[in-house]
Amino acid sequence: MENINENILESSIFKNDIEIKILDANESLLTNENSSRIQFHPFIYFYYIVNGSGTFFIENDSIKVNKNDLIIINSNVGHNIYVDEDEYAVKTLGFGLESIGLTSHLEEVHSEEELDLDNFFHITWDGKETKLKEIFTKIVEEFHSDRMYSKTLADALASYFLINFLRDFKDKIEVVHDININRQIDYIKSYIDNNYSLDLSLEGLSNMAYMNKFHLIGEFKQAYRVTPIEYLILKRIEVSKGLLISTNHSMETIAEIVGFNSQSYFNQVFRKKVGITPSQFRKKHRL
Repeated sequence: MENINENILESSIFKNDIEIKILDANESLLTNENSSRIQFHPFIYFYYIVNGSGTFFIENDSIKVNKNDLIIINSNVGHNIYVDEDEYAVKTLGFGLESIGLTSHLEEVHSEEELDLDNFFHITWDGKETKLKEIFTKIVEEFHSDRMYSKTLADALASYFLINFLRDFKDKIEVVHDININRQIDYIKSYIDNNYSLDLSLEGLSNMAYMNKFHLIGEFKQAYRVTPIEYLILKRIEVSKGLLISTNHSMETIAEIVGFNSQSYFNQVFRKKVGITPSQFRKKHRL
């Protein structure tokens, strides 16, 4: 569990409306032969057990799940499902939402300095089974549909579900802003640090973060004062400086090592960022 500092907490509890956006939605059929791998979603995920029974392993916890159960897992919490031996399969419907989390802390939220987000919730929503199956099915269908405004309809259906859920469980569960979005940005930075030599694109990085590219640019720039692509270029320049000083590699080889697609482009970018050419930099620092 992650602690939320007091300043973030003051603005974390939703007082009015919330904006719901689906980042992922899927139907899954797991059998004894293909139980799920451990997953980490960088966003909250809602699972509905359509059929079957099994065990949900959620970090250090394990819970027995059955048909019609609702499992809600906050962001970046490792989890997987094992199907019971006497069951052929477990079928689930699920979707993930951007930038929110759920907590069971209510009254104490406003008096304590720290708040722990629960890793997960295991809900039996009596009397709602038929409606849950219907709405989860429709959300998954619309999310993957090519029909007009399908994503908007999926978001609307998820909003309908979540608002009714929060109303029914208002004495037990509350929605908060998910500050774990910062961990998504940190992950992208770490990925760039370790893979700067690859042909990285803004589109690819935004898909990894489950964000649209404009959202990723804004969040990354707020955290690191540069865009992801600007950071990638700065990382390549930083590494190339070390290679220029410590190796006898040619300019073409160094350009290739750090991920520039040509020596001329490497020279151009290096001079723009550093003020001198790579050759001048090598000569200056070796002297």
